[in-house]
Amino acid sequence: MKKGWKFKLVDLFLRMYTRCCGRLQPAPQLVTESAFSHIVIYSTTALGDLMFNTPAIHAVRQRFPQAKITLVVHKKLEAFVEGGEDWQHVVCWNTKIKTVPQLVRDIRRFGVPDLAIILHSHDPYDYLSAVMSGAKYVLRDNYVDGITPMDRWLAGYVIGFRGHVIQRKLALVSMLGADVSDISMRIPFAVPPADNIGRGTVIGFQMGASTSERCWPVEYFAAVAEHFLTTDPTCQIALTGWSGDSPLAESLLRQVNPVLHARIVNHIGSSSLKALVGLINGMDVLVTGDTGPLHIAIALRVPTVSLFVTAEPHSTGPYQDPDLHDVIYGVTNNLAIQQGHVMGAIKPQQVMDKVARRIERIKAKRVV
Repeated sequence: MKKGWKFKLVDLFLRMYTRCCGRLQPAPQLVTESAFSHIVIYSTTALGDLMFNTPAIHAVRQRFPQAKITLVVHKKLEAFVEGGEDWQHVVCWNTKIKTVPQLVRDIRRFGVPDLAIILHSHDPYDYLSAVMSGAKYVLRDNYVDGITPMDRWLAGYVIGFRGHVIQRKLALVSMLGADVSDISMRIPFAVPPADNIGRGTVIGFQMGASTSERCWPVEYFAAVAEHFLTTDPTCQIALTGWSGDSPLAESLLRQVNPVLHARIVNHIGSSSLKALVGLINGMDVLVTGDTGPLHIAIALRVPTVSLFVTAEPHSTGPYQDPDLHDVIYGVTNNLAIQQGHVMGAIKPQQVMDKVARRIERIKAKRVV
């Protein structure tokens, strides 16, 4: 079913549903509200999206310190967010329509919400569940303007925004009177300090991404690895990623001199999300595309060299601590797109230069 029809069907259902059920209040009344007892916040997509949402979630917590906050996430992120300081409860949802009734019941277990804030989810079932949960007001980060007929169910949304996705989400919650000056992403649990004393340089590689066209070529990663392992006998390469990225590690090892393999540590598929945080926290620099581990590193204030071609760094790249992060934005062309070599626009030497300069700065600080 095309999404346009889904919108129309959900809109029709909500028109009928709200005649006898639901608690939606007129949108202008939102500005008169000074307190909410229960707030539900949706962030049901990927790890990187959740990290983008953490500044806005924290701003809501600071604005309504007495409110009970329930966070709705995908099951794969449950362990990562459990016990977070900015929410009391966690509910899991797979964004499917058949699980909407269970989601509504799960939310209501902690009380009928007064406010629902949809920071990142899959429409139109997020609208549906938010209204059916009993929220008086629904705010949503729409990403694009003019989502009709669904906007009528929202008390607030941002129009005409151009800029970083973190700032757009903060603009949304500013409608609640929240202080949105803090743009820092947050890890939802305490992270032990990294013990970097007396060890060599650790360069992290995140080779995988959400889609293959967003992956920098493995042979380029191999060239970077061989360069630093050869020129710096104390250097280690730490590979991160999910279990599905294992073929990338195997390919890299085939392309690197076997003599150097002992200093390539493969953590792919062997770490939970919480363990991944600790792993990244011990790196000197992470080389990565636009994917979840990039945003984990940014939140940890671990230096990064990030590779952008298919995504735009002004929207999803490093936003805080710009002095810690080097962004390489590769320009592609129609032939590269047709051949599936988009990320090849960024060459190994560019990455080597950025990483080398970053390591020089880190070593200079250690000497001081």
